[in-house]
Amino acid sequence: MLVGFVALVAWSLVAGPAAAAPMRGPCALERTDVRHSEGVDRWNGGYPRPLGDVSAVMLFLSFPDHVPVVDTRALTADHFPATTTFLTRASYGRFRLHPHVVQRWFRMPRPSTAYGIHRDWADGLRAQYLQDAIAAVGAAVDFRRYPVVYLVADPDARGVDADATKVINLARPIHSGHATIDRLVTVFEHHPPDQNVLAHETNHVFDLPDLYFRPPPGSNDSWDTRVGDWDLMGSQFALAPDLFAWHRWKYGWIDPGQVVCVDHPGTTTRTLTPVEVPGGTKLVVVRIDVTTALAFEVREPRANDQHACTQGVLLYEVHTDIQSGEGPITVLDGHPWTGACYGTSVYPQLADAPLGVGESYTYHFGRLAKDVLTIHVDRHGRRGWTVTAAER
Repeated sequence: MLVGFVALVAWSLVAGPAAAAPMRGPCALERTDVRHSEGVDRWNGGYPRPLGDVSAVMLFLSFPDHVPVVDTRALTADHFPATTTFLTRASYGRFRLHPHVVQRWFRMPRPSTAYGIHRDWADGLRAQYLQDAIAAVGAAVDFRRYPVVYLVADPDARGVDADATKVINLARPIHSGHATIDRLVTVFEHHPPDQNVLAHETNHVFDLPDLYFRPPPGSNDSWDTRVGDWDLMGSQFALAPDLFAWHRWKYGWIDPGQVVCVDHPGTTTRTLTPVEVPGGTKLVVVRIDVTTALAFEVREPRANDQHACTQGVLLYEVHTDIQSGEGPITVLDGHPWTGACYGTSVYPQLADAPLGVGESYTYHFGRLAKDVLTIHVDRHGRRGWTVTAAER
């Protein structure tokens, strides 16, 4: 039986505090109450965790005002195995998503134009869409088996807006049979879709934020000024979309021993291996205050980042008190007067952000920014990139 519910968009936080998990040292910033906080001190128990084997179901929705012209198998191929390959690589095999695809169309009771589908969807129309979709599927699927649910709309139906693809969290879950559904991924992509779009949305299911900064209405400013190409959660079009080491730490894809915490003045030298390959030290974190940290890692054109046009040591600030869509992570530009990959990068000014061998970055922080931390790339060899951080 389907009961009433209220839907919230993907960037809404609907879960309460998580069950406590062990602290991971003084640099593991605490979660705050903002949507999809970047805190890593504990897992938000309102979300499934991407570790081990996780099942997903993909369902296709048609409408009475249009007969689908694209086969469901073609729509499946738009997203799989690309999505599972991306996530398996990014997790070093620690997370395996197993999609179950129902190769048929479930007919919605209303025309596609009746739901007002668009990016900033009206709550009532969105709720009606989800209610109708779950009712159309009915007993054909046991939702208890699937923490991840993809609802794929007929891409050619007149009322479908590709910009409306998102994760929807539910303030009050949907009950279908004996199943309780907390969130759904609504897919309205063109055929073929935006690259990596489903991997992006799937990471929202596991509590990662949008890293772009959404400009005010009417502005022509770029959405990609905060992280550019350097994380999938900034843009699915990114040239180097592999997840930041900070996100891998949050997920449990890298171990606490692969994270170096700098929580006192002095000099620290470490050799880092690229985030794209397993093993070795992946992340250095300098705690700035209770909600802010400076982090750095190594990026190379490998695996999910094979199209990256530069490589080196990437620096970024993490803010646990800035919510999804407002720029919770900011990449620090190691070459502020130049850019790279014009014509292919989502934000060329940051495409050459990483530091190369012999280069340094001076970071000011503390009261009136009088404290100074200098990060210097000493060398690059078979074992990795050796970096020195010196505070004065």
